Amino acid sequence: MLYLYRISVFMKKTICFLFLFISINVISQNYRSPFDFPLYLSGTFGELRNNHFHTGIDIKTQETIGHNLYAIEDGYVSRIKVSTWGYGKVLYVNHPDGNTSVYAHMLKFNDKIEKIVKEHQYKNKSFEIQIYPNKKDIVLKKGEIIGLSGNTGSSGGPHLHFEIRNTNTEKPLNPLNFGFNVKDNIDPIINDIIVYDNYNNNIGNLKKHKRKYSTKKTGDFYSLETKSIIEVSGNTVFGINTFDRQNGSPNNRNGVYSIKLFLDNEIIYHFQVDELDFSTNRFINAHIDYQEYTENNNRYNRCHKLPNNQLSNYLISKNNGIINFKDSSIHEVKFEVRDIKDNLSTLKFKVKSIPIKEDKIIKDEISLLKFNKSNIFISDSQDFKVHMKKNSLYQNYKVEYDVIPKTLNTLSNLHKFMNESIPVQNKFSISIKGDIPIVLKDKVYIGKRIKSGNFKFKGKTWKDNFLSANTREFGSYCIVADTVKPYISKITQKMEKNIYGGEGSISVKIYDYESGISYYEGKIDDKWVVMEYEHKNNTLTYYIGDDLKKGSHKIHITIRDKVNNQSELIEEFTY
Repeated sequence: MLYLYRISVFMKKTICFLFLFISINVISQNYRSPFDFPLYLSGTFGELRNNHFHTGIDIKTQETIGHNLYAIEDGYVSRIKVSTWGYGKVLYVNHPDGNTSVYAHMLKFNDKIEKIVKEHQYKNKSFEIQIYPNKKDIVLKKGEIIGLSGNTGSSGGPHLHFEIRNTNTEKPLNPLNFGFNVKDNIDPIINDIIVYDNYNNNIGNLKKHKRKYSTKKTGDFYSLETKSIIEVSGNTVFGINTFDRQNGSPNNRNGVYSIKLFLDNEIIYHFQVDELDFSTNRFINAHIDYQEYTENNNRYNRCHKLPNNQLSNYLISKNNGIINFKDSSIHEVKFEVRDIKDNLSTLKFKVKSIPIKEDKIIKDEISLLKFNKSNIFISDSQDFKVHMKKNSLYQNYKVEYDVIPKTLNTLSNLHKFMNESIPVQNKFSISIKGDIPIVLKDKVYIGKRIKSGNFKFKGKTWKDNFLSANTREFGSYCIVADTVKPYISKITQKMEKNIYGGEGSISVKIYDYESGISYYEGKIDDKWVVMEYEHKNNTLTYYIGDDLKKGSHKIHITIRDKVNNQSELIEEFTY
């Protein structure tokens, strides 16, 4: 009877699995491609990016803009956004199956959507807008043209950033689980690994025994270039630098789908990217070795979890991926790295465990920033303050602070608080006391010193003789002034047909080398017009439409920086 019961349970589970597989397959086969040409990728889902995991796939557009974009399924437009940064011009389409498709960095929308966008831009007198149409406002059919591919926003080159999200949860799903035809029979590449032994997971800026090892591939398997067995002691963790490639994209270092770590054939760690969550996406900085990234521009996947790492992509993480080597034996470590097409790369190597005495207990009198508590730091001179909310850090850190006297270019001492190679999850406030002349008080801001020696604008809120700003970066901060007006060039006029079907365009170059551009406005003959700001090439453009009559006109452009220095350009042109 027990045997028959087990058979029955097995059959039920098999049927459920087959039903789920068939359901997913039917949905995936139902989606069409957003393009009418073969798909090649310059970016994959879950790829390691700056402060986030990549939430979609980047589809190549033959290094050009202006290709027709198609709705992958019947649906309706649920959101339209136009932004100078981020996704640029982006469209969200809800589908009957409970998913939403997202098309980012577009050049323009189709005529119906473009008309709605222009109405909102003129009504709000803003190029940057966000619209949430009703279900019946913009209904689309599968294969209908929704617009043209582009390079807007923070895009680094012509491509389509494409996403599929669960409509209810808004969580991004891996698009390559939905049957899009992307050829890939190439195994992932394993570059090198990091070994950290005598590891302390409680305090992040204590010295660690950290070693890198390059790999080599022989036949179908990877090994380490070193011929020696690696010695490890006590608590030990591993990191791996790896990437993937697809057919037709030989130069792109794309993200992998799955990483597994084994010790003596026992699985210790398994990370996989089928789904992401915008609310936890910044925890990528707990997932990678952030110090390696900031100092050497290499991203290593940590194969262990820091105390405040809230990602849900760890299917297995025994003891948070920390292995305690206490014996005197030789062990085998194995990595398995897969892409979503199940191409597999395997790395094996040996480690020898060397017994050591237990780590000394860290004394309570050491001043710590604690990840699970709010933190307040006030300098001995009382002129520098830091306030951090609970869970702003991924683990505890020993407090580090230094001060450098002010110079001719600064209006306060330079306060170095912690090392900028330490990642921060939530914004925290920095306050610096400033005895600033009245004539400069509205022109100063808190700046973070960058590698060039210049300062990056962080904020400018005055309270009780303290200037405050919010930031997510450790480093060196002081008060600086910006009294220089932004730059506007003379107009450049083009008469060829523009992207909206009109005749010609007028553009200017705009720059601000200190606090940065915060506001721009264009008027023609004293009437507000849409001017598109492309920050990548510092260009502000008015595309001439049918509403501008032939003849002489006057354009008036106003720009401001973040401390309200203002520049204006008034120039006549003939159309």
